[in-house]
Amino acid sequence: REKFDTMADCEPSINTLHKGVKVLKENLSEDKKKQHVKQARAYRNIKDAMSEHGNELLAETDVYAAADSMEILRDAFNYFLERRSWKSALTALGGLERVHKMGVEAMCDLIEHHLEHAGMAVKPKRTQVDLTTESANDARARLAAALQNRDLMKSIGEYEEIQPVEARAVREIRSVFECLGGDGFQLGKPRHREIKANLEALAVPANKVVRTAKVGSGTYFNLVKAPIKTGYPHLDSFGEARRHVAHGAIDGYYRAVRSDRKKRNAKKEKNIAKMAVGGDDSNDADAAARDAVRCLEHAMVVVAGEKSIHRTVVAPSLIQQDEEAEGEVEISPLYKKACVTVYSFVAGSVVDRALDIVETVFLKECGIGQSSGAAKEDSSTPPLSVRSAASGAAAGLRMLDGVRMLGPSLAKLCDLQIDGKKSGGGSDMAVASTLCIAIHRTTVKNSARTLENLGKAIQDDSNPGATDARISSLTSDVVRAIRLISPYVSAYKSVTKRRALPWDPKIGEDAGELDSYIRFLMTRLLGNLQQKSLNYSKHNEEHFVAKGFIFMVNNTSYLLKQLGPLPETHHNRENDDAENYRIESPWFSDKTEKILENEKQKYFSMWEELNKFLSSVDNNALEYQKDNVLSLDSGRVIKSRFSGFNENFERMYEFHKNLSVADEHLRASMITGVKQVFLPKYKNFYDKFSKVQFSKKNMEQYLKYQPQKIDSMLNTLYV
Repeated sequence: REKFDTMADCEPSINTLHKGVKVLKENLSEDKKKQHVKQARAYRNIKDAMSEHGNELLAETDVYAAADSMEILRDAFNYFLERRSWKSALTALGGLERVHKMGVEAMCDLIEHHLEHAGMAVKPKRTQVDLTTESANDARARLAAALQNRDLMKSIGEYEEIQPVEARAVREIRSVFECLGGDGFQLGKPRHREIKANLEALAVPANKVVRTAKVGSGTYFNLVKAPIKTGYPHLDSFGEARRHVAHGAIDGYYRAVRSDRKKRNAKKEKNIAKMAVGGDDSNDADAAARDAVRCLEHAMVVVAGEKSIHRTVVAPSLIQQDEEAEGEVEISPLYKKACVTVYSFVAGSVVDRALDIVETVFLKECGIGQSSGAAKEDSSTPPLSVRSAASGAAAGLRMLDGVRMLGPSLAKLCDLQIDGKKSGGGSDMAVASTLCIAIHRTTVKNSARTLENLGKAIQDDSNPGATDARISSLTSDVVRAIRLISPYVSAYKSVTKRRALPWDPKIGEDAGELDSYIRFLMTRLLGNLQQKSLNYSKHNEEHFVAKGFIFMVNNTSYLLKQLGPLPETHHNRENDDAENYRIESPWFSDKTEKILENEKQKYFSMWEELNKFLSSVDNNALEYQKDNVLSLDSGRVIKSRFSGFNENFERMYEFHKNLSVADEHLRASMITGVKQVFLPKYKNFYDKFSKVQFSKKNMEQYLKYQPQKIDSMLNTLYV
C-alpha cells in the first residue's frame, strides 16, 4: 500500500518546484533576458532577483525535497515494473512516469534559469591596458611574455575569469545533477544505444569543419548552433544555457570593439578631411587584425570562465558516493562523454565566433577574393591595389601570429580531462577541439591567399610611368609592403611549413624563409618596372627612350637606398624594426646594382652622340691662309663640327633637364657620368679650335658654349 501512495506523497513537492520555476521564468521577461545577453551584463545578485520574483514560492529546501521525491519515484517505478502482471501496475506506472517527467522538466528549467541568469564568467580587470593602439611588435612581445607566465590567464586580454553562479544556485544545481546524474533522469531500462547515437551525431572530425554559415552571421560552423541533445536532459539544459551566455560574451565584446574602431576611424577621417591629405588604408586592416587578436584573447578568458563553471556544477556529479557500499558509484562512460560534449559545445560556441571574426577580417579588410589589376567592366568591385594587398597580407600575418601563439593554449582550455583522458582525441573529436584546429588551418590558408594576392597585385599593376620618369608609386608601395611583412618571420614560416606556395613549393622543414618571398616580390616588381620602361620606348622617339632609362635608374636606386644593406658603420641599427628593415642577402644588391649600372650605361650612351662632332681633325687636312685663318673649305669643316654639337646639345639639354631625379646623390652621380661622356673631349676640341679663326663674322655664334658654361648647364640637369 505504501508504494501505491508514492505518487500522492511525492507529487506535491515536485509540483511546488514546477510552479516555483514557472513563476521565475514568467517574471523574468524575455526582453530582459535579451538585453542581458546583448549588453553582456551578468546578474550578479541572483538572490535579490529571486526574492523580487517569487523566491517565497521556491525555497532551497523545496529543491532538495523534489530531488528526494524523484529518488522515491524511481524506486517505486522499479517496484511496479517487476510486478507488471498486477492489474493496477500499469496505472501506477503511468502516474509515476507523469510526475517524474514533470520533475525532470522543472529541474532542467531551474538549471537553465540559474545558469543563464548568472551572467558572463568574466569581468573587466581592475588595471586596464589600452590595446587599441598596440603595434604588432608590442602585441607579439606582450603575448610571448604572457606565455612564459605560469598564470597565463592573468596576463592576456582585458578581462579576467570569475565564477558568477551564486552559492545557493550552485547547491541547488548540484542537487539536481546528483539526482538526475547517470541514469537518474529516466525510468526503467537505460537507453544507452540511443544516447550513444546522439553523442556520435554531435561529434565531428577535424577535416569536416568548413564554413556552413553566411559571412557576417556571427557563426562559422552551423553545428555549434544545433540543439544539444545528448540524451541527458539536465546536461542539455546546462549546455544550452551556458552556450547562450558564452556566445553573448564574445559577441558582445566584438561588437563593442568594432564600434569603438568605427568611432576612431570616423574621427580620423574627419581630421584627414580638415588637413586635406590622403589617409593610409593600412590602418583599417591592421586595426581590424589587432581587434581580431584581442577577440581571440577574450575568447580564451571566456572559455576559462566556462570551464570553471563546468567544474563547479557538473564535475561533482561524476563522483557519486554509494552510502551502502561506502565507496564511489561507477559512472557510465556515456555520461562522462556527455559531460565532455556539453562543455565542448559551450566552448565551441566561443571558438566558432572567434573563427568567424578572424575570417570576416580576411574577407572584408584583407581583400580575400578581390581581383587585382585593372577593374573589369562587369565588376562593381574596385581592383585590389598593391597598397591594399600589402595591408591585407600584413594584417593576415598579424592574426596568424596571434593564432600561432595563443592557439595551443586555447585548445588546452577546450579540452576537458576526465579520468586523466583528454576530450579532444580520437576520430570523433569534440566540436571545440576541431574548431581550434580549424581556426589555425583557416588562418594559415587565408594568410597564404593574402601573400599570393600581394604578388599578383604587383605583377598586374597597370599604372603607367610618370611623364618625367620619376620613381613609380609601385616601387614605393612594394618597399612599404616588404616593411609591413618583415616582422612576421615566424608567422610566415607557419604558412610555408603547411602549404605549398607558387614561389616555394616545398613544405615542412624544407620550406623557405621569409627572404624567399621577398625575393619573389622583388622579381615581380623588377619585371613590372621593366615593362613600364619599355612602354616609354613604344613611341620610338629618342627622348621617350631616355625616359625609360631614367625611370629604371630612379627606381633601382630608390630600392637600393631603401632596402639595400647598410655600410659596416651602421650595422648597429636593429634590422627587426620594420622602418629600418634591410635585405641583407647578396642576391638583392647584386641583381639591383647590375640593373642600375646597365640602365645608367644605356642612358649615358645617348650622350655619346655629341662625341661624333668632337673627333679629332688632322692638321694636314686643314688649309690656312695668313694670320692663322683657315681657308673657306677648312673653316666649313670646323663650323659644321661646332654647329652640329651646339644644335644637338641644346636639343638634348632642353629635354633631359626636365627629367626627374629626386635623390641628390643620384643626381650628382648622373651629372658626373654625363660630363665624363663628352665634356673632356669638348674641352680639348674647344681649346684647340677657339684659337683658330674659322669664321670671319660669326665666331661668337659657334663658340657660344664655353666648356665652363657647358659644365654649369649640366649642373642644372634634372628636377
